[in-house]
Amino acid sequence: MGSTLRWQLLAPVVIGVLTGACVAAASGMVEGQLLSRLAMLPGFVPALFSPLALLATWAVGRYVTRTFTPATSELYIQTYLTPGGRLPLREVPGRLLAAITTVGFGGSQGFESPSALIGASWSQLLSRWSPSEDTRRTLLAAGASAGIAAVFSSPAVGALYGIEVPYRKDADAPRLAPCAIAAVSAYLVRDALIGVHPLLAIKPLPPIDGMYVLACVAVAIACGLGARLFAVIEGALRAIGRRQTRLRRAAIGGAALMGLAAAGYALSGAWITFGPGYVAADWLTGGAHPLWLIGAVLAVRAAGNLVCVYGGGGGGVFTSLACNGAFIGQLFAEAMGRGHSHLLALLGAACFLAAGYRLPIAGMLWIGEQSGNVIISIAGLAAIAVSQLLMGDESVSDAQVAER
Repeated sequence: MGSTLRWQLLAPVVIGVLTGACVAAASGMVEGQLLSRLAMLPGFVPALFSPLALLATWAVGRYVTRTFTPATSELYIQTYLTPGGRLPLREVPGRLLAAITTVGFGGSQGFESPSALIGASWSQLLSRWSPSEDTRRTLLAAGASAGIAAVFSSPAVGALYGIEVPYRKDADAPRLAPCAIAAVSAYLVRDALIGVHPLLAIKPLPPIDGMYVLACVAVAIACGLGARLFAVIEGALRAIGRRQTRLRRAAIGGAALMGLAAAGYALSGAWITFGPGYVAADWLTGGAHPLWLIGAVLAVRAAGNLVCVYGGGGGGVFTSLACNGAFIGQLFAEAMGRGHSHLLALLGAACFLAAGYRLPIAGMLWIGEQSGNVIISIAGLAAIAVSQLLMGDESVSDAQVAER
C-alpha cells in the first residue's frame, strides 16, 4: 500500500506541480510576451520575422540540440513505447529553445509537445528511485498528461493524453488515475500562476432541435474528413522534406510562412498564423464574419500549420488541429444563423483534434468539460465517433502504434 501510494498518488502530484509551474513560465513568456510584442509592431513588419521561426529553429537543432530526430512531438511516444526507454535529457534544453524560436517568431505551432516533454522529463528524474518498468511508464504518462493539461488549459484532455496518444486504436487505461492526478495538479498550478486560457469560450447555449442535430452530424463529417486530409498532406510534405536538406526546407518554409502571415493579416486584420491558434480563435469568436472569409482564413491558418511541419518547426500542432476544427464548426454555425454561442465551434475543435491525434476519449471529455451540458456531451460523443470512423487508419503522428 505504501509503495502504491507513493508512485500512484504522491509522485503524480509532485510531477503535476513541477510541470504546471514550468509550463506556466514558458507558455506565459512565449505566447504571452514574445508573440504579443511581435504582433504589436507596426504594419506588416511582424510578417518579416516569420522566416526566423524556421531558420532559427534549424540553427538550434544544428548547433545546440545537434539532432533533428525524432521530432519533439514524437519523442514522448517513442520513449513510452520502447521497453526501458529513456528520454535524452541533455537534448531537452535545446528542444525547448527550438520551440521558443518557432512560436516566438510567429510560427503556426504551439508549445504542446515541449510541454509534454517537460512533464515526461520530470517523470524520468523521479522514476530513477524505482526500478520497476511499470512505474517508469506510469510516471512518464503522468508527466505528458500534466504538460498537456497545463498548456491546453484542460485537465480532461490532459488526463487522457498520456495514455491515448501512443496508440491509434487503444488506450493504456490502467494508468488513468496517476495521469488524472498529475493533470489536475498541473492545471491548478498554471491557473494559480498565470490563469488558464481555453481555446474557446462558450456563450449561452442555442436551442437543441433537429437543425442543430443535423449540424452536429455535418460538422463531425467535415472534421473527420478534414483531419484525414490534413494527415495525408502532412505525410506527403514529410516525404518531400526527406529528399531535401533541412536548411533548404527551413528557408523555403520560412519564405512561405512569411507570405501566409501577410495574407492572413490582410484578410482578417489579425496575425492569425501566429502561435498555436489562440489569435485565430479570438478573431473567429470576436464577431460575425462572412462565410467566405472564415473559409479563407481557415485555409491560410491550416497552410501555416503544414508549412511549419514541412520546414522543421520545433513546436506541435495539437492546439492548431483544434483551431482548424473550430473554424469548420463556426462555418456551419454562421450558415444556420447560430454563430453567437460558438458551440459548434467547440464541437468542431474536439472532433478535428480527436480525429487527427486519435484521442476520442479525450475529445469527448473536453466537450463535456467546456459545455457543462449533458445533451451537448451526448451529441459530442456521437460526433467524435463519426469523425473517428472517417479518419480511417490515418494520424498526424507517425510514431503511434495501432494498439497495445
